[in-house]
Amino acid sequence: MSLPKNPIRRFFYNAVTSLFASAASILISIFQATLDFEIDGEDHVRLLRARKQNYIVAVWHTFVDAAVFCLHSRGLCIYSDHPRTHEYENSWTHFFREVGIKTIRSLGFELLDASMGKQSTGIVNFIKIIREGTPALVAPDGPSGPIYESKPGVLYMAQKADAVILPIGFGFSRMVVGPNWDDFALPLPFSRVAVVIGEPIVPAGTSEEALAASAKKLEKSLDALCFRANEILYGEEKTAEEQQ
Repeated sequence: MSLPKNPIRRFFYNAVTSLFASAASILISIFQATLDFEIDGEDHVRLLRARKQNYIVAVWHTFVDAAVFCLHSRGLCIYSDHPRTHEYENSWTHFFREVGIKTIRSLGFELLDASMGKQSTGIVNFIKIIREGTPALVAPDGPSGPIYESKPGVLYMAQKADAVILPIGFGFSRMVVGPNWDDFALPLPFSRVAVVIGEPIVPAGTSEEALAASAKKLEKSLDALCFRANEILYGEEKTAEEQQ
């Protein structure tokens, strides 16, 4: 539901969404405490920070929700937008989006809500935030696919923000997979979670050919990192069987 115009109703709307967000953040923190994390490639992050290099974390859309609670202590900024239609503004999806935004912020993320203005302005502001040194989290195959195919937008943003792309792959020992186009995946409680951080990718340029080449390089890197995450969890033999 869109924000009520009546000030009293708006107050209760904000109070209810804040209450749901507080409960959600507590549950997420408890849930995260049950997970056993194995992180590989942390040195890539340390080097970028030591060099004060701007960077954009890239994960497949499948793992975006998992990344929110796996990476919430890293000061990342998330770009959020929604359809600018009357139907959406007055839907329950909009209400739950408000809860989600407040939950994400309570977990320590910086969130740019592009729906507050023009979409083009939102992207410009997102690039500005990255240029000023705040790392970002994006899904190169989002927001609607095709799955596991990197779009050039993230490379273009990185080029304009003087940033590199930091690919991260995920693997879960036990998980639930949703029915969405992105094979939405979340680890089950008391699962092992492998987080593999890859070598930074420097965008080759802003020409159509350069962006396409960089996008393919990013795809291969993310796929390889996800396979590596599964190797950490299951071993090389079982991972090879799953790829066949």
